[in-house]
Amino acid sequence: MQEQLLHQLTELVQNLANDMAAIKQDMQTMKQDMETMKQDMETMKQDMETMKQDMETMKQDIDTMKQEVQAVKQKVDKLEKRMDKQEEELHWLKEQVKENTEMVKAVRDNQLEQRSIQDAMRHDIAAIRGEIVDIRAQMATKEDISLIHQRLDYQISRIARTEEEIHLLKTAN
Repeated sequence: MQEQLLHQLTELVQNLANDMAAIKQDMQTMKQDMETMKQDMETMKQDMETMKQDMETMKQDIDTMKQEVQAVKQKVDKLEKRMDKQEEELHWLKEQVKENTEMVKAVRDNQLEQRSIQDAMRHDIAAIRGEIVDIRAQMATKEDISLIHQRLDYQISRIARTEEEIHLLKTAN
């Protein structure tokens, strides 16, 4: 019976020794995990600093974009004023062409006596039409203005997206 108790005691001691070895192994693993966590924390701190720098850069970029959008808006306003002025001039030129055409018709009625005057008027009309073509070629087209508006819309959407990201980052902190 004592042998049996001794055998049980030996088994218990052996089990305890095995358990202690497992606990030591677990403790060693936990120490390594703690070191890894410390390194991860340092990496996270560095990442946070980088994010802060990135946020400052984004703020500067947003300010720059706002200034650029304002400059583009001013240019569009100038172009619109210029186009309005050119439309007025075009209207005036059309009126001039209309008047000249009426004059040509009157000259045609008196064709025999006015042949030389009529030729001069045709020449003037052709020159005016050439000027109209030149003016139209120099005018900003609706496509140009549409392209400018598309660029403005794109810049505004980028600003909105960036502001939304900043807001989300602020609320996350």
